[in-house]
Amino acid sequence: MSSRYFYSLNDYDFREIAKLPPQIAALADKYPCEIVNVVDAWDDEPFGINYVPQYVEIYSDAGEKASLCILDGVLTDYTPANPEINTSTVQVIIDGKFAYIEIEGRVIINHLGGIILPKVTVNPSELIQVLLKESNHD
Repeated sequence: MSSRYFYSLNDYDFREIAKLPPQIAALADKYPCEIVNVVDAWDDEPFGINYVPQYVEIYSDAGEKASLCILDGVLTDYTPANPEINTSTVQVIIDGKFAYIEIEGRVIINHLGGIILPKVTVNPSELIQVLLKESNHD
């Protein structure tokens, strides 16, 4: 589902989006939330060499809920992808900052820099509970 269904741009958003390169700003009609996030992160510096994040969130355009959350190297939440939906956006948030945004296969922002992604520990019983919870909501 495109973010245009649950994010409405305001005058301030439009003024900020106009500062982006035209080919990126043009995506705002179809991906307003993602482009506002691009505006928020546009001038951020990449993460430094060997930066180890405490919190990683990954979002796709499949919904408002994170597809994956990792806290201190532990998988805390996981939403299985629907194989019938072709994801057109991916957003990665590292310690509260948008570090990577991809739209329609095109990398718009990549501030990952020298980040070292954590080795993820998964508690099998918790993962089963998350998957069961997701399947009960379908």
